[in-house]
Amino acid sequence: MSVVITLAAAMLGVAGVLLLVRMTVGPTILDRSVALDVLMAVTICGVGLHAASSDSSVALPLLLALSMVGFVGAVSIARYASGSDDVAAEDDDDQRGAER
Repeated sequence: MSVVITLAAAMLGVAGVLLLVRMTVGPTILDRSVALDVLMAVTICGVGLHAASSDSSVALPLLLALSMVGFVGAVSIARYASGSDDVAAEDDDDQRGAER
C-alpha cells in the first residue's frame, strides 16, 4: 500500500508544480484563476491522501474548510469574470423578466 501512496503523492506533487507554472505564465487572469482552483483541489487531495495514509480522521475538518474556501473562491472568480458586481440589480432584472 505504501507504493500506491508514494506514487499518488508524487503525481500530486508534479501536478502542483505544473499548476504553479501555469499560475505564473498564464496569459489571462482566468487561466490563473482556474489554475488556482485546481491547485486547491490538488491540495485537498494531498490532505486526503495524508489522512488515508496515517489512518486518522484528524484532517477531516481541514478538508471541509479547504473545500468551502475553494468553492467560495471559484464562485467569487466567476462573479468577477462575468463583470457584474451588483446583486440587487440582477435580482430586479430577474423579477422583470419573470413578470413578462
